[in-house]
Amino acid sequence: MKPIRIQTTVVATLLALAFSAPAHAEETRVQAEDMALADYQVERGPSEAFIKLTAPRGVARFRFALPSGRYDLDARYLSEKVGQNTYAVYLNDQQIISWLGKDRDDRWHLLSEQKWHVPRNLAFHPGDEIRIETLSGTGSLAVLDYLVFTPAGRIGAATKQSLVTVQPEEYGRAFRNPLKGFRPGFGKEQKQPHEYGTLAKTYFRWNELENAASDGVAKITAVCDARWQGGAERNIKFIPRVYLTWPRRESGWPADLPEGNFTSEQFKQRALALIKKLGQAWDNDSRVAFVEMGLIGEWGEMEWPDTTDEIKEAIAAQFANSFKNKLVMVRWPNTYNDDIYNFGYYWDSWAHHDQRYYAFNLNHTAPRWKTAVMGGEVAYDWGNSAIQPGKSPDESLVKPVHRDFVLDDIRKLHANHVGWIANYDPANATARAGAEIVQKALGYRFVVSEVTYPKHIAAGTAFTVSFKVKNMGSSPFYYNWPVEVSLLDPKTKQPVWQSTYADVDIRKWLPGDQWDDQSDKYALPPETSTVNQAFVVSSVPPGEYILALAILDPAGGRPNARFAIKNYYNGGRHPIGRVGLDRTIDSFAVSGFDDIQSDDSLSYDKVVK
Repeated sequence: MKPIRIQTTVVATLLALAFSAPAHAEETRVQAEDMALADYQVERGPSEAFIKLTAPRGVARFRFALPSGRYDLDARYLSEKVGQNTYAVYLNDQQIISWLGKDRDDRWHLLSEQKWHVPRNLAFHPGDEIRIETLSGTGSLAVLDYLVFTPAGRIGAATKQSLVTVQPEEYGRAFRNPLKGFRPGFGKEQKQPHEYGTLAKTYFRWNELENAASDGVAKITAVCDARWQGGAERNIKFIPRVYLTWPRRESGWPADLPEGNFTSEQFKQRALALIKKLGQAWDNDSRVAFVEMGLIGEWGEMEWPDTTDEIKEAIAAQFANSFKNKLVMVRWPNTYNDDIYNFGYYWDSWAHHDQRYYAFNLNHTAPRWKTAVMGGEVAYDWGNSAIQPGKSPDESLVKPVHRDFVLDDIRKLHANHVGWIANYDPANATARAGAEIVQKALGYRFVVSEVTYPKHIAAGTAFTVSFKVKNMGSSPFYYNWPVEVSLLDPKTKQPVWQSTYADVDIRKWLPGDQWDDQSDKYALPPETSTVNQAFVVSSVPPGEYILALAILDPAGGRPNARFAIKNYYNGGRHPIGRVGLDRTIDSFAVSGFDDIQSDDSLSYDKVVK
């Protein structure tokens, strides 16, 4: 058999000139004249070559030469007015399709135009024999031009012409996004707004929140309202921790509880009662991001002074029962029944030279990071911190030997946020450059690679919007926030219609796993998630609009978490392309994007149920 010529063409939508990175579906043609022929001859026209019969029956065959996979098959043939002909295609002697050239109009046609029994989603492997047999009826010549192989799942030509497919460009820099990243202080602890800060740690003395057993939930709420004032308006959420003992600071013990006794029955009952109140105050408070268990030991680091195993089990059970909506974190892996209750972890000496065993133990809780949040702070005040992570936040971020070490633990352990290192000097340009690298790695980073929607929408008729997204960060997004699709007024950039995807759970957009610190890549790369749903627009005037995507904070229902793409308008929505509603339009591109990191307008509503 002679070698065949395989021609690969890129078929683009009519929008190829409108977008800098047009969508395309790759198809591969196998020209009939390059196949091994029996009782066929090659004819050449002004612009194309094809084959036709020289006998009542002809055979054309070739070996499949593309990568193994599933493909859709199509064929281009001439439908002759003279006579009738029959085509049949075989894959390794198994017939996969046969058809009649039945249009009989002396025009070229594709098999897919007949719209029935077209071969789709078939498995092909290199070396497979493909054979086309043709039979002539009353003088037909069974004229064949080529076969077409398209990776299965690609849309067909007719459908493709009615759709817009946009491939947004990734936003290359780090940016401020909720529920992730650097975790600075708040209020008096943070003299100026942090460039990436959307999370803030808050320590509470127990006796601030409850100084007597008779103090109720209202006191906890009042104290939090005072400490967290302005947080929602600045789009900051909080990670609270309650402590009893802090060396050289005011005691946190309630007035009616013996100080220093972490093991008494009285302490146990008061701790369980407090945790129940904390759950009532925080579990439905939109200002709370995650909850650190605290309580036990100095600084609430759950070390020394310790308590009994029986009290630990009771405290763990009460936290699990009291917090159904907020994720709870503990200080140490393999404690407080963390495996039973799916608690996350706060490592308060992140990447410290003298606590490498913590990373080892935390890594062996995998894959709990998929549902349990990992965070902590980088400590500089003890042991051999000069070896790692460095002597100060600036040194951790400026010197690659330290920054890369911290980054490897962030990637390997799927860190969502870190503190203390957030206190770098914003006037130090080199430290800020290092901080951008770290912020980009921390938490989630959702990159949309492709969005497809119809060019034309009819009011009252369903239309589908689909997109592909990949998490290039280190951790999941840990709460199920809704994804919105909207139509924006081109002048005001405000929505005239909006809806949300019903069955999308963004917690399942997972990053890669098994970080390789030599190649700086995940051995298991992140998977692409495909999202699609049909929507119906009503009560909107005909016209030209901008289709947009957004992730909404349920506390207020406004755009908040952003995709890492350049298509962005201030206020949190991502404009994808123009669309006609009961109107035909010719141009679909959008421009005039705003810079994501420069937008400080986002906020959420304070909601306390």
